[in-house]
Amino acid sequence: MHTLYNLGPAPEPNLTVLWSNRLPEKFKAYCAKVSIETSSIQYENDDLMRPRFGDDYGIACCVSAMRIGKQMQFFGARANLAKALLYAINGGVDEKLGIQVGPPLAPIRSDVLDYGEVKEKFDRVLDWLAGLYMNTLNVIHYMHDKYCYERIEMALHDREVVRTMACGIAGLSVAADSLSAIKHAKVRPIRDERGIAVDFAIEGDYPQYGNNDDRADAIAVELVETFMNKLRKHKAYRNAIPTLSVLTITSNVVYGKNGEHAGRTQGGGAVRPGSESDARPGPQRSARLSLLRRQAAIRPMPRRHFEHVLDRAESARQRTGSAHRQPRLAA
Repeated sequence: MHTLYNLGPAPEPNLTVLWSNRLPEKFKAYCAKVSIETSSIQYENDDLMRPRFGDDYGIACCVSAMRIGKQMQFFGARANLAKALLYAINGGVDEKLGIQVGPPLAPIRSDVLDYGEVKEKFDRVLDWLAGLYMNTLNVIHYMHDKYCYERIEMALHDREVVRTMACGIAGLSVAADSLSAIKHAKVRPIRDERGIAVDFAIEGDYPQYGNNDDRADAIAVELVETFMNKLRKHKAYRNAIPTLSVLTITSNVVYGKNGEHAGRTQGGGAVRPGSESDARPGPQRSARLSLLRRQAAIRPMPRRHFEHVLDRAESARQRTGSAHRQPRLAA
């Protein structure tokens, strides 16, 4: 951890502390000191992980627990569900490029967005996205093994290795807030001369993800479970088990060039990964306790585990002007 002082913080390698109440008090105090001063340490609960993974496990990538020598992970970055929602509204046309990128669907032309219609088209876009995503990961990891197989690392593993395909979601809170606005308020698309929705006008209030409100949290839970089930329908390279991260590997990474969304900060541009807040100005989001509770709303599904990390770096930089990252907590 001292390298954060003499080398400085960086996106990689990121540091994960396996936290336990049994750790020495002076070490825990040092962890707190480094977290406060550098905002560059993430934590996982060793007391929760140990019964499942044994006492000889490590962290792959960001927060994925692996039994040493018995498991390995194919990294899978993130799929942008917020962008996919815009494709659903615009018939698969990219609002920035003006070209057909997603599946050719009839764009939504109504003056006010209907929740049922948006969900139906969004579901079809997610079908397309899940297939494209898994196929892309399969190609990437097949070619990596073909030209740069990690022989030395794999020589240290058992002959039969459990492989996971580490898929992920970007923009979960943006998509959840947008769907919540469409469901609970009145959302009017603002279209440009091409007929593409590039902005949205909202009439009325709506529950936002991150305030410990089941109406919004349930939408986020459904999105995660739906996308996970769609990914499972596709064969993963080397019979890897699909897993799904709802947050990010590094808190200073943002994803894609997005247009305006129904439930996010005005101005478009890149969105924060995972469940990081990108909401429009409106109801005040609750404090860290509610943020932790919203993570707990997304329950682990059979045969896999979710990665739950709180990334608040962007808002921290806006408040302090600091380039450092805030601590990331994993449940």
